[in-house]
Amino acid sequence: MVERALRLEVKTVLEPPQRPFRPYPRVGRLVRRFQRCERGTAVVEFAIVALPLFLIIFGILDFGRALNYYNDMTQLAGQGARAAAVNQNIDGTTADTTFQSKLAAENDSPELRGKVLVCIQSVPTAVGQPVTVTAKYTFHFNALIARIPVTLSSTQTERSETATPSYVLTGNSPGCP
Repeated sequence: MVERALRLEVKTVLEPPQRPFRPYPRVGRLVRRFQRCERGTAVVEFAIVALPLFLIIFGILDFGRALNYYNDMTQLAGQGARAAAVNQNIDGTTADTTFQSKLAAENDSPELRGKVLVCIQSVPTAVGQPVTVTAKYTFHFNALIARIPVTLSSTQTERSETATPSYVLTGNSPGCP
């Protein structure tokens, strides 16, 4: 029995296992290795997800910028209506024909300076009549998202405290309604 076990062991050790014939064994190994290998999949997945992700991020940033500019337009219209009601510039000097241009230059955002259209819709002829000021700006979203112009405007009306203001009506000028 021991001899038989030794013969079987020797037989199994001496005989190589039977393999199927493959004409190109290296190619098969390469294919199997690439099927199991997952290197580089994260880069491909990131490339697929990156474009929508960046579009969303830049869209949020642009929307925040538009909201900030709209807030600036609201502040500017309110300051302009108050300055027109008391017949003074924002800096405290008496209002004159350059009232709108001085008002348009009063911005927190450097991009808005000189590009804001300030319109005085009504000039009061007596104390207590309304004076209306409109501030407008054409906002362009980032080129990555779309070149869609959006007009940001704000209107403020206050009661005049002077009978004869020194500023002029700009309601009929280009861009003013």
